[in-house]
Amino acid sequence: MRNFDSPQRSSRVYVFSIFIIVSFLIIVIGFFNLQVIKHHYYLEVSLNNVIRPVKLNPVRGLIFDKNKRILVDNRPSFSVALIPAHVTRQTIRQISDRFRIDEKSIRIKLRRASKFQPVVIARDVPKKQVIYLEENQYFLPGLEVIPDFKRYYPPDVNSPHVFGYIGEVSPEEQKKHPEYDLGDMIGKTGLERYYDLDLRGTKGVRYVRVDASGKILGDYDPQLNEQPIHGSDLYLYMDYNLQKFGESLLEGHRGALVAIDVRNGGIIALVSKPDYDIRSLSGKIDPQIWSNLIKNPNHPLFSRAIQSTYPPGSTYKIVAALAALQEKIITPQWKAFCPGYFRLGRRVIRCWNPNGHGWLDLYGAIKNSCNVYFYQLGLKIGLPVWSKYSKLLGFGKKTGIDLPGEKAGLVPTVAYFNRIYGEHGWTKGNLANLAIGQGELLVTPLQLAQFAMIIANKGLYYEPHLVDHLYNYQTHKVMSFPVKARYVKGIYSEYFDVVREGMHEVVNGGTGWLGKVPGIDMAGKTGTAQNPHGDPHAWFMGFAPYKHPEVAIAVMLENAGSGGGHAAPIARKFLEMYFYHKLIPRPVVKKDSLKTESDLNPIQTVPIDSLRPMPLIH
Repeated sequence: MRNFDSPQRSSRVYVFSIFIIVSFLIIVIGFFNLQVIKHHYYLEVSLNNVIRPVKLNPVRGLIFDKNKRILVDNRPSFSVALIPAHVTRQTIRQISDRFRIDEKSIRIKLRRASKFQPVVIARDVPKKQVIYLEENQYFLPGLEVIPDFKRYYPPDVNSPHVFGYIGEVSPEEQKKHPEYDLGDMIGKTGLERYYDLDLRGTKGVRYVRVDASGKILGDYDPQLNEQPIHGSDLYLYMDYNLQKFGESLLEGHRGALVAIDVRNGGIIALVSKPDYDIRSLSGKIDPQIWSNLIKNPNHPLFSRAIQSTYPPGSTYKIVAALAALQEKIITPQWKAFCPGYFRLGRRVIRCWNPNGHGWLDLYGAIKNSCNVYFYQLGLKIGLPVWSKYSKLLGFGKKTGIDLPGEKAGLVPTVAYFNRIYGEHGWTKGNLANLAIGQGELLVTPLQLAQFAMIIANKGLYYEPHLVDHLYNYQTHKVMSFPVKARYVKGIYSEYFDVVREGMHEVVNGGTGWLGKVPGIDMAGKTGTAQNPHGDPHAWFMGFAPYKHPEVAIAVMLENAGSGGGHAAPIARKFLEMYFYHKLIPRPVVKKDSLKTESDLNPIQTVPIDSLRPMPLIH
């Protein structure tokens, strides 16, 4: 018999068997990879070929004032988006030509997104363009027209430094905040940024059927859809009539006005001038307008109330007074003689009054804002004590207001001077300057308004805040924010009484008499801060009423001259409106009509005497 099991045949069978086994393993591994390891990926791809989830943008929360008047609203808008998985070169070319957008920038945007994520290419698209695109959508694969919104402001509402504006999230912002999707509109400045996560709401989703080119054929299963949730509405503490009036007082100036309710820290007004038309940054932003705002030498994008820092001038003499009293360096009766100048070594420092003030105690020095008195007092206090009490009274650190970008200012210390000038490079002259609010010392108008609140309440103060409460549409509940009370520890109430009395005399025959509100007992302090780049900055801070304080105020005018002659009258006018405005009965606004413009309160105007020509007063 012939032997069929030859070695050659056995070898071929062996190789063939190995081939079959390997092929089978490859198929098994492939199926395992397809069905198990990459199950979710291929499921998503297959579903997106038939079913696609479309994210639905929620309505952004509105902003109201304390009288439930709408200050920031929304209006419908349309955006054009492209789906990377379905878009063609022809679509990109047509969108580029129609909206004058560089093709390269479109492709860069598309590469950053996932395959089936709509990438917004153009916003605030005119209605005619929307109609054209929808009519030709069949010939533009990967194109989607998305219902969107843009911010709307009633005609007499502006205040861009308070509200801020929204813009498309940048790649850097998205990395820091994974909750944002590429193309989301987020708050960039102001309240829009600080409360963005509350205002933005929660996105919904709609499942639709699509064809191979990505064209939407209709809903897949309406029961699977999730409706977006309206963003929370913000309710401010301020009455916008007063904010608007404060803005009118600073028209034509560079400066700031801040008014705070000393009973809870609520912001009554926060004004910065010059500003810009908030509507110019709503919706599609014109590159030329943005370029002009950036290059404007008056820096209208900058909030002077919280971001600009200045030497506070004589308003800061109150800090030196409190430090000297608490450390028992002087008593209120301690006197110094002012001949109109002060000799410090070979240097002669002039008082603002060249004729001098004669002998003055602390009350008289505050009332007349005598530089010579406080030069001498500053030298007696010393830099370490002065720095300690400056920080104790809230300077050199942020107030914590609910706005982004707040500056902390600067309180010089021994370590700071040693670092800047060297251990023996600074002199007593530096300290004398600091005692009268000059030199390296820097504060914001908001910090000075907070300081006025501290004095009014004898050491008790509250964290300044714009928002009083919000309405959450998800929980259908009002969320109130706790008022954060703080205390200045280490200064006795009796010493606050001393400086309060001195400030009382300032507006009753002293340097701040032009800041006194008729019929209202109040206190204040003027300041004229020397400026090496031009005319002095004018300051005034105060509070009213004197015995039962309600409101603290700080006014700063860049290069305006004397505080008593220019800043004080503006503070007076604002306080006149504040106390007059309290007497105006407020209309009752029905809850179901809050969002109709016909129910909004118009700006109240009150005839007040125009400013008289002002003499030069410190």
